[in-house]
Amino acid sequence: MRYLLLILFSFSIYGETSKVLCELDGTYSVTYKDIKKTYLSEGIELFKNLARQTQQSLFLLQRAKTNFAEEDWQKDKIYIVQYWEVDSEKETFKSLTHTLEPSPIWINPDAEWEATKSKTGITVEHSMRSGETHSIFPDYEVGAYRISNTFNWYTGKGQMSGDIWLNKKDGSKNKNPKIEIFASGKCESQKKKF
Repeated sequence: MRYLLLILFSFSIYGETSKVLCELDGTYSVTYKDIKKTYLSEGIELFKNLARQTQQSLFLLQRAKTNFAEEDWQKDKIYIVQYWEVDSEKETFKSLTHTLEPSPIWINPDAEWEATKSKTGITVEHSMRSGETHSIFPDYEVGAYRISNTFNWYTGKGQMSGDIWLNKKDGSKNKNPKIEIFASGKCESQKKKF
């Protein structure tokens, strides 16, 4: 009887790990055009200089994107699978991996990340500092880098969104990629189908 209680107690200490699978459909867009120096590009400077991105800096980045004409952006469909591992009792994050098809080459797998828990779910933000050299492309430095992965406990929906703005170190014009990613879809418990 003592062993049975010990086994039950040890399971409750570690919590219940849940594996969640999210299948997302969306688009990623790329442009190499540069924007002219305006108050909006100054907003991007503010965005780049903030260690933590604020709602104001995210708003200014969205406003700066409106300086580009629709035809400046090359849009492609993207399919993303997020593999979440969470403690479902404590509603805490353990790990996240994802696959993207096709995979935008500008995503840095070594970017810093931070997980936050909200009342409705979990968000994992990947970021790089402004001026930091991109680890995959050493000829580029980061202007803005934010990739956000979320899932909602109640709606069963997941999302990935992101903005990556890079600058060529040699100062070349119209060779600086600006990438926008947005995808959303359903999440469910991960189960083997075969």
